[in-house]
Amino acid sequence: MTKEMIVSSNGHETMVAILEDDLVAEVFVERERQRGVVGNVYKGRVSKVLPGMQSSFIEIGLERDGFLYVAEVIDTLEEFEKLESGDEEGAGAGTNRVPRGTAAAEDRRPAEGRPGDPGTGRQGAARHQGRTPDLARHDARPVSVFMPTVDHVGVSRKIESREERARLRGIVREFREAHGFTGGVIIRTAAAGRPKEDIISDLDAFHLIWTDIRHKMESSRAPAVVYREQSLIGKLLRDLLTDEFQAVRIDTAQEYQRVVDLVQRILPNLAPKVKLYSKPFPIFEEYGVQAEIDKR
Repeated sequence: MTKEMIVSSNGHETMVAILEDDLVAEVFVERERQRGVVGNVYKGRVSKVLPGMQSSFIEIGLERDGFLYVAEVIDTLEEFEKLESGDEEGAGAGTNRVPRGTAAAEDRRPAEGRPGDPGTGRQGAARHQGRTPDLARHDARPVSVFMPTVDHVGVSRKIESREERARLRGIVREFREAHGFTGGVIIRTAAAGRPKEDIISDLDAFHLIWTDIRHKMESSRAPAVVYREQSLIGKLLRDLLTDEFQAVRIDTAQEYQRVVDLVQRILPNLAPKVKLYSKPFPIFEEYGVQAEIDKR
């Protein structure tokens, strides 16, 4: 079966069609003004503490404040253990772990008045409140969970080979040493047998995102967005793009360059499949997508 991704973008609206054997299988639409906040990470400020509910309201710069439970901040060990055990469903596997749209809180209150803050002061609040410790790329074959604020390295227990587990741990150890990185990583079951380059590619992508988040955390005043979830095309590439695709065709130079940069970062071997469509004829008409849409 041949598969292609066809992208039409005009700056205000992006439409993506998935073709299978030249037939339209799915169509996705995103309008810029309708992009939501799910998936974003915010540096916020605690506006109200609700001790009875073990939660707080966080000012994040939107019309309404965010809402944060203590459990969302400090009760993450169980999730990590599930991921390490290979429980693909129990720990929210298959999702991008930056999501949730929660806040990385900058609290101006005394340390003892902050929910879930272990008394580490203002920097500690910014680090803990956001629940940004675990970032996982979700593509067809996710191989690791990146936990930049947790010093823990694990391998899924479903990988039974002692030699393979040691190989994977060695890759992570080498990465940590090369980058001076003290955070955590969990290697998932899908990593078994994968080339070292695939594991390093995942880790490099995560490390780049986390470095950017930290820079924005340190340089921005609350409330501010420190991570914005990817656009429709970015999410589809992350979630769907595999070797099965023969091409990703895009009709605008700006979007084409963004996609090339993203694919080179997450799946560099597939970057040559990204093509700029330059014919004057609308791309959706060229590939029969518009006719299919009109029928519906």
